[in-house]
Amino acid sequence: MNRRQFVLRIAMTAAFPVIAGDGHAECGEPTSNEFVRELYEKQARLHAANTPLSPDEFHALFSSDLRKLMQAPRRSQNNAPIGPLLNAFFGWGVLPATEVTIGKITLISGKHEGPAIVGVDVGYRGENRRILVHVVREKEVWLVANVIYGSGRSLVAHYRGITGQ
Repeated sequence: MNRRQFVLRIAMTAAFPVIAGDGHAECGEPTSNEFVRELYEKQARLHAANTPLSPDEFHALFSSDLRKLMQAPRRSQNNAPIGPLLNAFFGWGVLPATEVTIGKITLISGKHEGPAIVGVDVGYRGENRRILVHVVREKEVWLVANVIYGSGRSLVAHYRGITGQ
């Protein structure tokens, strides 16, 4: 091996993690991007078909902290106006059976192995929005820890507001 081959081999070894950065978190396991893509594409199909998940299936997608918050007793808001509905994955005002398209999915921060914040471009009713999905791994399973919608409001803030926590 000559000097040029040695330098090239060192450069390739250093560049490999960057080139292979979109690979699997562990052998055969999905990365944060792959998890979010699969989750959002499935939710878009179910939403368009107006076939929601059962409560147990729905809650199983979220981290233990968020799940506790979602299932906490709610404060009584007697005079609260009825506002737009919140779809946990797509945001406010996405009514059942609305067709949602999933666009580009990018790692915003963190690692492909998690925890991470993944950006998801979604479109519905002729508008495009960017949603940020915080994902974590608990017991070797990917789960959603929070969702920040294009408005800046988040799923965690919504549940804290209605539970008073």
